[in-house]
Amino acid sequence: MAPALLHVAPHPDDEAVGCPGALLHLQDRGWTIVSVVASLGFESQWVRRRAEAEEASARAGYVPVFLDPPLDLDLDGDLEAATARLSLELPDLVTAHGASIVVSPSPHDVHHGHEAVGRAVQRALAALDDTVRWWMWGVWGDLPAPNVLHPYDQSVLDRALHVLDAYAGELERNDYRPFLTGRAACNAVMGSERVFGFGAPSATTLPYADLLTEVRLLGGRFVASEGHFLDEGPEPDTLYDVDLTPWITSPSVHELVGPIREVHGDAVHGGLPGPPKQPMR
Repeated sequence: MAPALLHVAPHPDDEAVGCPGALLHLQDRGWTIVSVVASLGFESQWVRRRAEAEEASARAGYVPVFLDPPLDLDLDGDLEAATARLSLELPDLVTAHGASIVVSPSPHDVHHGHEAVGRAVQRALAALDDTVRWWMWGVWGDLPAPNVLHPYDQSVLDRALHVLDAYAGELERNDYRPFLTGRAACNAVMGSERVFGFGAPSATTLPYADLLTEVRLLGGRFVASEGHFLDEGPEPDTLYDVDLTPWITSPSVHELVGPIREVHGDAVHGGLPGPPKQPMR
């Protein structure tokens, strides 16, 4: 049976921007990539966004799984209920697909829906075997302690962009393609020092890279290994000795001060105003 990885996307397109190089690398190595889509955005978007996610999975060669019904990750929804439901459903999904790695945003990824999904994975790990690894990526909030570097070349970036292009409706609203390219280029420059230590020489000549924080839940603590390149097999327990529990379990900034805002059509939800209107000409 092929090894499997379960990626949990808060919204359709998150699997295309979170750590696409790492996912495509493992898929090329014979892994089954299960793309769990937790929500479909606002209800008026469900049909379009599901169709886009199905096309993206077909392009990437992933196995798509849609929660039914989709989670309500809207700012004015019950985010705690969504977190609780996902935390209960995830262990069965991991077991059903035989996944040894779960991938998601971190619980500190700024966007309220991303943080809810990160918290759900955090809780779900307690019901899983301690050999299961949790890979976290950062999109809206950068990872403070990445320990996995995966460099890749232009051909992989082109494949990742082809997957992202399936999300035509989202790209029309906000074109994430420059973000995907720019962040990957930045990671290739900064990643060596962020993962292996400040002052370390560049660990790659490739132009792009993904950064991840990998932990396992051992003895009730979320522990990470020292920095390394992406690998496939579980590491010996003795190498997992960097305790990231205080960061993972601490409240995020937005759990402390409240979510910032969410735009639904012309409405802005949250404590701060939306972007200024363009002046009349």
